[in-house]
Amino acid sequence: MSENSAVTALDFSPASVKLGKSYLLVGTDAYLADRVLDKLNTKLKLDDAVDKTILYGDELKSAVLAEHLDAFSIFSSAKLIVIRNVEKMDKKELDTLGDYFDSPSEIQSLVIVTEKMDARFAAWKKIKASCLQITCEPPKYGGAIRAWLDIELKSIHKSMTPKAIEEFINRIELDFYHAANELNKIDLLSSGRTTITEKDVFKSLGTTRAGTLIDFYRALGKRQIKQSLEAMDKMLFADWEPLQVFFHFNKFYWIIWRILLLKKAHISENEILSKHLNDLFQNQKREYLDFSKSYSLASLDTIFGILLETDSQFKLSVAEANVLLCNCLIKLLEA
Repeated sequence: MSENSAVTALDFSPASVKLGKSYLLVGTDAYLADRVLDKLNTKLKLDDAVDKTILYGDELKSAVLAEHLDAFSIFSSAKLIVIRNVEKMDKKELDTLGDYFDSPSEIQSLVIVTEKMDARFAAWKKIKASCLQITCEPPKYGGAIRAWLDIELKSIHKSMTPKAIEEFINRIELDFYHAANELNKIDLLSSGRTTITEKDVFKSLGTTRAGTLIDFYRALGKRQIKQSLEAMDKMLFADWEPLQVFFHFNKFYWIIWRILLLKKAHISENEILSKHLNDLFQNQKREYLDFSKSYSLASLDTIFGILLETDSQFKLSVAEANVLLCNCLIKLLEA
């Protein structure tokens, strides 16, 4: 197997899983690692009735590891050996694991689970060269959640309307485990139907932290005082710290200011969407472009002055933080 053999956890298919092959799961996303392990275990149990053993690298000693890896013991049968926390292994134990691949058994498979590898060690080079590497990293952007969502919807034999997909990605945290739990709730809400709607998503995710924040941004973008105050109250009621909420005031208007400067420089909306605002999801870029139409650079000058004044009041005033936020929000939307 080539040293460069690697797939992502989302692309991994158990179809090619075979007893005698070994697998290296690298990354910090425990949900994806467990998902791959389930697929491997199911396939090998079905095809070869393997016995599974789970070991932990931070607890293993070299002699114990060697005994488990010895497929020629009188107690041997087809085996699946899962070794977790391998990044915490001492060098002696890591060398024992690496040496196994000098002459691997055809009647057992190893699954090595690690958050990271250290290419300075010869043992890691052996392990990497002998295993199919499966990357298990957390999602870094909405596109990764979308790719995961497409796979999961297919597995539960359901579809989502385009608007429902957009709302799900906007409102979900960048976390596969959290996304899986929320999709399961939405699946139950839409029981009996094969299509998940925007209404289903909103019913499940409308009160989450991410969902409330999206509603808050949309109310700011439309200069809706009542809706903005209601969304802010929900955030504070959900134990957001006032300074956290104030941070999102600044974040929102900073993005609007960047868009207005780009427009002033005669950069088209299409170019802004394709080449700028890379810290936003693609569908969020379009929304922020619409929000920017409610503001001008002159109003932003006033708004940043209000934000600066409120920041000073947080540090110096004896007034309650929630009152300062409320007054600030009203001034911002009237600027």
